[in-house]
Amino acid sequence: MQEIGLIASLLSLADKLSSWPFALALFVFTVGPWLLALFIAHNYSKRHQEVVQMYENNVRLVEKYQEIAGDLKDVIVMNTQAFTRLEDAIEKNQFCPAVRLKKDATGVIVEGGGGS
Repeated sequence: MQEIGLIASLLSLADKLSSWPFALALFVFTVGPWLLALFIAHNYSKRHQEVVQMYENNVRLVEKYQEIAGDLKDVIVMNTQAFTRLEDAIEKNQFCPAVRLKKDATGVIVEGGGGS
């Protein structure tokens, strides 16, 4: 019984209001949530695109890092080869004039030969 009285009072209230505010209220309560849902979905979609772009940027960053690491590997190999040649030259003591003239450097300092 109370529900019927409530419905009757709401209908009498709606009848007293002009049709414009009632239609506006009906529109706000029925279409408003859908518009809000569409707005939120649009924001989620935009955020999703930003996350996708972030991951794509990370992939490009890793690819560039791999290129740099490959170049660095080449530099390290060249430096290792140069240091190996340098070590070989130092061991044979080719920079000491006394040993260089003898042509028999063994990597051991020759006494009296002025080896350095």
